Amino acid sequence: MTKWPRAFRLMLGIGWETGIGVFLAFVGMAVVGSIGPLLFSFGLKPLIDGILRHNSGEAAIGVAMGGAAMLMLIAGPLLNRLVTPRMRERSIMVMQRRLLTLAAGAPGLDHFERSDFWDRLQVLKRNFGDLLIGMANALIGPFMILQLLVAALVLARLEPLLLALPVMGVPAAWLNQRAEKLRLAGDEKAANKRRSLEHLFILTSSAQSAKEVRVYGLRDDLLERHRGVSRGIQKITESAAARCFAVSVLGYVMFAIGYLIAAIVALHAAASGRLTPGDVALTLTLATTMIASAWRLSQMINLMLRATRVAEHYSWLSERVTPRRLSSGPLARVPDQLSLGYELRGVSFSYPQGSHAALTDIDLSLRAGTVIAVVGENGAGKTTLVKLLTRMYEPTAGQILIEGTDLRDLPLADYRARLAAGFQDFVHFELLVRESVGVGDLPRITDTQAVLTALERSSAEFAQGLGSGLETQLGRSWEDGTDLSGGEWQKLALSRAMMRDYPLLTIFDEPTSALDPQTEHAMFERIARQTREQAAGGGITLLISHRFSTVRMADLIVVLKQGRVVEQGSHEELMARPGLYAELYGLQARAYDTAVS
Repeated sequence: MTKWPRAFRLMLGIGWETGIGVFLAFVGMAVVGSIGPLLFSFGLKPLIDGILRHNSGEAAIGVAMGGAAMLMLIAGPLLNRLVTPRMRERSIMVMQRRLLTLAAGAPGLDHFERSDFWDRLQVLKRNFGDLLIGMANALIGPFMILQLLVAALVLARLEPLLLALPVMGVPAAWLNQRAEKLRLAGDEKAANKRRSLEHLFILTSSAQSAKEVRVYGLRDDLLERHRGVSRGIQKITESAAARCFAVSVLGYVMFAIGYLIAAIVALHAAASGRLTPGDVALTLTLATTMIASAWRLSQMINLMLRATRVAEHYSWLSERVTPRRLSSGPLARVPDQLSLGYELRGVSFSYPQGSHAALTDIDLSLRAGTVIAVVGENGAGKTTLVKLLTRMYEPTAGQILIEGTDLRDLPLADYRARLAAGFQDFVHFELLVRESVGVGDLPRITDTQAVLTALERSSAEFAQGLGSGLETQLGRSWEDGTDLSGGEWQKLALSRAMMRDYPLLTIFDEPTSALDPQTEHAMFERIARQTREQAAGGGITLLISHRFSTVRMADLIVVLKQGRVVEQGSHEELMARPGLYAELYGLQARAYDTAVS
């Protein structure tokens, strides 16, 4: 499919979602605006000739036509103020929802690590409104062409030489398109720097970074960086704007020449007696209308071109985040419970723009109904393993099997519905407490008892003591909002991970980093106990931690180093032989003893 039909389909869909009433009002407003100048031109001839001939009936017709035209010309800008902002704002909200759908519906995370994704997203955010305006102009265009044809035919009847006027609009329209392409190229070239500018603004204005900005005295440095990036953007955009202006001026000159030719031809014909004074007025006003229509038509083409480029960016993003089947066979059914568990066979993975493998040739069995801990130093591949098990990424080599079935052969949404996870980089959902926890099992978000049970499982009973209990609004930036400590936010994140009663796999990836070691140890003990109590369902709990002392209760401890499994076994087995686990465990234990003493 070529880019034009695809862009047209996208714009048509956005127009429908925006509201057919507002959309048609915009088109109707533009159509009325194109009729007004023609009606005014046609009214001048009977008005002037009627006055000169003392023909009151003819003059009255001219007055009526002119009055109707003036009403249209006055109503146009008023309707434009009413309709255009509403349509643009609605279209922006529609496009935001579409982008949210795309970003949240992507099966994995790899697109977030591509700079071209963020650059195109920046262009889209700046030009949301152009899509719907472009669509509207695609519908208005035929009326503008009809206006041009009517004006050209009338002028041709008055003076055949004036048929050359539309020809003058061709190079002018081409020049305008060229100017628009220069503007778009500058906009896209500056997208990366605009992202930097936005990042610097967030750093200086958000509460999250406020403490470090003040402690390290970063205000002046950030402001200077902002000035530097701003100058870079200005250099790109102003250079493009200057070239765009120079090319546009040539287009204006072409239209001015066309009008001058029309005036000379009309006056010459009047002097020779071929045209009446009314004909001259009609000729000059129609020439003005034709030139204005040609200019508007060229502007519409520019808007359609701009909308098409924006649609291309949207299509590019859509193609890269739309879920794809990686297996050609029929989809299997997600198991109701586990009897075997997971098996990783020769699993390797490299990030899209990584210079080395994050995981290499992993062979691992995760038995049903067990607690498994994965430990290792920073960069060992622990979190990458979690991303593969949750299918945020697919292995670049090897297989991950669940009950003997490749994960890629399972419906992704159904599989994830049977997972639960708590992450180190958890989200602060600034919702009601009940909602912030309840999103962990969305169908039960209004189930108060389920939320209370999840809070109890994570030792987050403090939430019931907040101002309005479970209905407390979280976040200081909201009216009557309540802020929490880092540990309290993390306990709510743990509660989310405990909303689902019988998940096949529960992952805790450094979920207690904001808690002290004793609280973390007690939490892991509690998680392990709950897993074993629910062992009949075969659910597996995977603990990721850099604190070796807190995972000793696990049934299996897997030690990763530089993306490879170097050891695995129970705590007792690993401590009974020299190896990385025993070494690191001893180092942490000695460091803790020293700190205590």
